[in-house]
Amino acid sequence: MVKFCAVIMAGSRGELDPVARARGTSHKCLVPVVGTSMLSRVIETVTSSEQINRVVICGEVSLQDFPSVGTRIKRCGFEFLEAAESPASSARRAFDKFKDELPLLIVTADHPLLDHEMIDYFCTNARDRSDVFVGVARADLVSRSYPRSNRTRLRFSEGDYCGCNIFALKTRNACSAVTFWQRLEADRKSPWRLISMLGIGSLLRYVCGRLALTDALATFSKKLGLEARAIEMPFAEAAIDVDDLADLELVESIISARELDRTICESEKGRG
Repeated sequence: MVKFCAVIMAGSRGELDPVARARGTSHKCLVPVVGTSMLSRVIETVTSSEQINRVVICGEVSLQDFPSVGTRIKRCGFEFLEAAESPASSARRAFDKFKDELPLLIVTADHPLLDHEMIDYFCTNARDRSDVFVGVARADLVSRSYPRSNRTRLRFSEGDYCGCNIFALKTRNACSAVTFWQRLEADRKSPWRLISMLGIGSLLRYVCGRLALTDALATFSKKLGLEARAIEMPFAEAAIDVDDLADLELVESIISARELDRTICESEKGRG
């Protein structure tokens, strides 16, 4: 089985993140969630997966000054890559540096709900000859499971989808997809602007509710000369990252509930 080189995107967009400011940390990824930083939770998840054989942390150089990060990098043999000015540019930097280590699995440090089951599911389904894979989740699954979650929706003819901040770059052809990502990054929260990058025909079909996700990816693939495929994730939590304080509070409540359930189960086993 070909294993993935995991790249954890732990950079920022320049200014101090509002979540980091509110919780008194210098980096958003260091914000604690139920006692453990978001970055540490993602690292634990990535390293617990048998799909991964290498881990790269991409963030500001100053991150290494924190013992919880720097010491762990040295002890576990992780690699550190200085982040660029934006997530897309950082992904391009990672691709350029590790293009001989493909496939790359791209995840983000502000996704503390990510677990090894999600990674295993995604990687297992990213095994065909496509160049690029992107994780998505049905929006109704997310809203039904977590009504408080406010995610950006892409409205396709077969239903609404939310992004999951998990990607795979399988071949060198994926470089053009990363370059395209750099172009559209500023419009990442505006679905119609994203679709307009595919051309006026796709935009009109999207506005009319007639554009299918598969057709959008086919147009994207043809435009860039590669093969891109979406992997529909059956986990609502896969679509919930921490963009703001409301997200953080939701994530804290989910993880607290998980840990309480785990404690109860262990207690019942002990009595048995």
